[in-house]
Amino acid sequence: MMAIMAEQLHLEPGCRVLEIGSGTGYNAAILAHIVRDSGGVITVDIDQDIVDEASGNLSKAGYGDVEVVRGDGFEGFSAGQPYDRIMVTVGARDVSPHWVEQLKNGGIMVVPLWFKGFNLSVALEKRDGVLEGLSASPCLFIPIRGIADLTEGYFPIRDDPNDALQMSIGMERDDPAQRRDLDRFFAQNVRIREIGRSLEGQFHTQDIFSGLYVFLTVDPRVNVFYSPSQDGLFQGAGYALIDLESMSAAVLSAGHPEQVMVYGNDAPYVELIGLLDQWDKLGRSSIHDLRVRAFFDPPQSMPDGHWTVAKRSAYTWVMSWGS
Repeated sequence: MMAIMAEQLHLEPGCRVLEIGSGTGYNAAILAHIVRDSGGVITVDIDQDIVDEASGNLSKAGYGDVEVVRGDGFEGFSAGQPYDRIMVTVGARDVSPHWVEQLKNGGIMVVPLWFKGFNLSVALEKRDGVLEGLSASPCLFIPIRGIADLTEGYFPIRDDPNDALQMSIGMERDDPAQRRDLDRFFAQNVRIREIGRSLEGQFHTQDIFSGLYVFLTVDPRVNVFYSPSQDGLFQGAGYALIDLESMSAAVLSAGHPEQVMVYGNDAPYVELIGLLDQWDKLGRSSIHDLRVRAFFDPPQSMPDGHWTVAKRSAYTWVMSWGS
């Protein structure tokens, strides 16, 4: 992952780099090695013990010029701005406005972002009024701490390990009341319907570069879930299009890649089939075809094939496939 993110960052000798999350200092040493003496690296961490360890390791390894600073990474480090590159090595729910302000126009930041059920390491180039996505890669990081603590995550619907319906669902924040509603919801009778195609191998735990989980989970109607069950209805990764008001849902599970579980009326099932039809028309695009952008101001109109992401953010996040 370090190598992938370093490539995403398009580092060059002479670059001035800010790293958010110091770890052992190893990644900062790699950055310093690439930018050489003509560049510079500052790394920030919220934990003094980590700062001390990273500083000691860097010094012993011959990278004593790397500046290690204790602080809240969400705020960046204004004293060292402007930066040519910013690398964030902790999971974040959004890009910090401080990072954007401290990054040069034309500079690049790489950030592991949470998108309602999955993490993407996104490379973003700062251009006037927009953060233009250059690349995206699946990833998994420890969440950022401090004033921007990550509230998103997977939360259990049922905690009983003997329950075949045990599953965890991706949500923007834990909502015990909603989880209790979902618990009762999935206790309903279920109907099994065919979906007219096979999704074998397309669930994100089977192929992390599949575009299916990106295409479905960025839709505000869809939640991603995971179940450790080896039998029963829910197995492995899955996607649930849920309408709590009508007590209806359509659910895909990796254990049944040619079927959909239907609860209540057929409306969510019809919507889900429509989404799968759209993905088929796109040629089942993969994550390599994904384009991510963040606009400082909401765009006046949205071209066909572009969609906004339901995300608590200072920016308007827009995604499209290849254009």
